[in-house]
Amino acid sequence: MMKKRADRWPSAWGFELRSEDGDFAATIVNVSETGAFAEGSLPLAVGSRVKLMAMRQPVYASVVRISPRGVALSFETPLDAAQLQNLRQYRDLSLL
Repeated sequence: MMKKRADRWPSAWGFELRSEDGDFAATIVNVSETGAFAEGSLPLAVGSRVKLMAMRQPVYASVVRISPRGVALSFETPLDAAQLQNLRQYRDLSLL
């Protein structure tokens, strides 16, 4: 039986992605309850554990795929409705 992929929504959320290897500026370009794609120059490996903030709460994820554009993240715990709505907004990190 094929597992249904969670619905993904576009985003342009600038944020800081934290890992043991350092902190990196990135942009979420799509997000679902269970994961996201983060675009940017992110020197991370598959399996790396990362943290980002949503509604002032830490969201932990693992890198599940890398590409030249960025990384696919799988959240350890699904986002709640408010966190998902928050990450679906546009925010330019350079303006903060």
